[in-house]
Amino acid sequence: MRPTGDLPDDPRLPGLMAIRDGGLARAIPALGLEQGGGGVELVLCGYHPGARATLDARVGQRRFAVKAFADDPAPEAALYQALGAAGLAGDSGARVPPLLAWDHDLRVLVIGWLEGPTTHQLVKQGQGRRAGELAAQWLRRTASLPVKLGLPLGAAGMMHETRAWIGTLGTADLSVGAAARALAEALARTEPRDDGVVGLVHGTLYARHILDTGEGPGVIDWHRFGQGPVELDAGMFLATLSRLRLLHQAHAGEALLAEQAFLEGTRGLLDERALDWHRSAALLQLTERLPTAARGDWRARAHALLGEATRLAGSAAPRESIAPRKRAALGFKAPALELVLQALSTRPATQEELEQIRALLRESHDRVSEV
Repeated sequence: MRPTGDLPDDPRLPGLMAIRDGGLARAIPALGLEQGGGGVELVLCGYHPGARATLDARVGQRRFAVKAFADDPAPEAALYQALGAAGLAGDSGARVPPLLAWDHDLRVLVIGWLEGPTTHQLVKQGQGRRAGELAAQWLRRTASLPVKLGLPLGAAGMMHETRAWIGTLGTADLSVGAAARALAEALARTEPRDDGVVGLVHGTLYARHILDTGEGPGVIDWHRFGQGPVELDAGMFLATLSRLRLLHQAHAGEALLAEQAFLEGTRGLLDERALDWHRSAALLQLTERLPTAARGDWRARAHALLGEATRLAGSAAPRESIAPRKRAALGFKAPALELVLQALSTRPATQEELEQIRALLRESHDRVSEV
């Protein structure tokens, strides 16, 4: 085993500390690794001090991700179990990483590792159309999933966050802050209502979070999932394409191809004006990170993104004229499934419990088909 003492010393992440002090096998015995044995390689591939860390773990031919959190990961664990029961943790088609183990006290999740380039990388590699097709496949596969887990997400929540984003940008540069404030005012005038039927959304569907697994899209990093309009995820994906197109001219053509393929693949699924609004708000969110990124002339980059966002906000309809557009009706009576998932919030599901979840999901699907 490679030494783990060089992992961050972060008391707010008890799982990371347990792995650092005693090794992965001892910290998470459910993985069935030989304690004190060799062949375990750990690489820190993501770290937000005091919040979360992700380790790339390799043991022989096995590869998985170990995610340590400061907050309780029980909701995310329940989500992985529900998505697995819905058929999204297999070896083909649209999928998410399977949940391998988790520990409530240590606040650790262990999930399978999905192999393949991200759609962000595909655009840079000259495969923009493939990137857009994969993202569209994902939204179509998940648009009617009867998974009712997660807190509400939507336009109201985005508007609430704009004050902090404007503050960050205004503190860094007055002209950028003024442009951000004008954009937020335009978003407030055209804000779509959050009173339609919603469904499961990823919450941060960046191009880097969608992978080409070879047989379909794989989606990772679900720690901000919730219930919201499909346009929220679609808008964020398109916003990351806009960022790539506007800030990296060498990839502008492929980014446009990705956008075109995505819009073609989601035709009939999205409300165009709501999509423009969410894409605009997502661009403001992405701009807020530029002052700390220290890449090139961040002010010029910020104005480029805010200019695109302002154009999109102008094409969104006034608030009162955007009618709520329902996603595929679920017709789902959630209490039975929710009770099962609540029971699993502190431990992995047994095979019998997974079959129970699958039966409930099938029953829900049958109700939808009859509508």
